[in-house]
Amino acid sequence: MAANTARLNAVIAALEKVREHVDNLADDVEVDITTYNRWIGMLDGVVEGSWKNLMLEGDVIPATEMLMHTDAAIAFLEGCREA
Repeated sequence: MAANTARLNAVIAALEKVREHVDNLADDVEVDITTYNRWIGMLDGVVEGSWKNLMLEGDVIPATEMLMHTDAAIAFLEGCREA
């Protein structure tokens, strides 16, 4: 397994754990985006294209919004993995 593939798989697995944690929170809870962005930052040199567009701005977002962004990022990265 190439190093880039291993890193991509690790980021997807980490985002799945972030999603699992956020999914257990109440919808109105504000979630810090730092952990999400840290994992997205691990894609540098791994994913071609505009992966930086996956980064979130600000400090906190509602849990429901974090779930949407996390699901979208996972789907995007799984698509990259299959390409």
